[in-house]
Amino acid sequence: MIRFLLSSLMLVAACSNQPVAPGDEAAAPVSVPYEAQYHDAARALTALETLSSDDYEGRRTGEPGNLKAQAWIVDRLQQLLVFPYYSSGFQAPFAAGKFDKPDMEVRGTNIIAEIEGANGRRSPVIVMSAHYDHLGVFEGEVYNGADDNASGVAAMLEAIAWFQENPPENTIIFAFFDAEEQGFAGSAFFVRAMPESLRERMALNLNLDMVARADKGELYAVGGYHNPELIPLIDSVAEDAPITLNRGHDSPEWGNQDWTLQSDHAPFLRAGFPIIYLGVEDHPDYHRSSDTFEEVDPDTFARITDTIIMMAEAADDWVAEQPKE
Repeated sequence: MIRFLLSSLMLVAACSNQPVAPGDEAAAPVSVPYEAQYHDAARALTALETLSSDDYEGRRTGEPGNLKAQAWIVDRLQQLLVFPYYSSGFQAPFAAGKFDKPDMEVRGTNIIAEIEGANGRRSPVIVMSAHYDHLGVFEGEVYNGADDNASGVAAMLEAIAWFQENPPENTIIFAFFDAEEQGFAGSAFFVRAMPESLRERMALNLNLDMVARADKGELYAVGGYHNPELIPLIDSVAEDAPITLNRGHDSPEWGNQDWTLQSDHAPFLRAGFPIIYLGVEDHPDYHRSSDTFEEVDPDTFARITDTIIMMAEAADDWVAEQPKE
């Protein structure tokens, strides 16, 4: 549940007008910077900047920059005092495919953490996901992937911090997937290898992919078309969100802009699980070396990250309210 008044978000997000001096009736309104309500905006921005820096060489699966990103994410999870989902630790290796190396199998690694719900291992499960890999280095240019998808990783780390302080009613598994850019190999492996004890408790996948560059001030929630029961949940968050939250990009009339099967939520949907995917529309830097930290507006990213945590909280409430079989 939301633990303080959401209406305060809209007050902060609004623009305020300076007092009009005599003879100066046309004074322009002054924009008030957005103050994050659910997360540490400076910390989130630092995480985004770090993962999308040249030091991580575009985070291509199987490459040194990807391994460095893995180590950085695991270190952050340890700092947040969150537990790994697997008894063997946070990292879950898998065969990702041959890519452009026909003589060798590239290994990917998912990173999986967990916060247990009120009923422990009997609680329904929400899988919150974001992929951390990107395209790597091509012809000497680093494809940093700031929006795609260092942004989702940074936002999900903030969601973990929130739920560590505000324990969820349901169990939340936080999945940092690898090899999304290679046909969702990491999420497909996770769903395929899901033990029956987890499969029986799976209630929802909330996937984050490209959540920083809302150039038109709009964030989209995908999933209502395929799971109409989720529409009231999405709309309730949209009413108080500090950024415009639209439903769409999930039905045939969207053509090639139907995102239903275009990120890590796809294997969950194919397996019959409800999904909500949060993402922004494509921008000129999508899958280009120009998708860099410098193109991210901090105010917009803070608004989106708060909206993501609001959605996660609302999803936790929604799942808890569902009839138990």
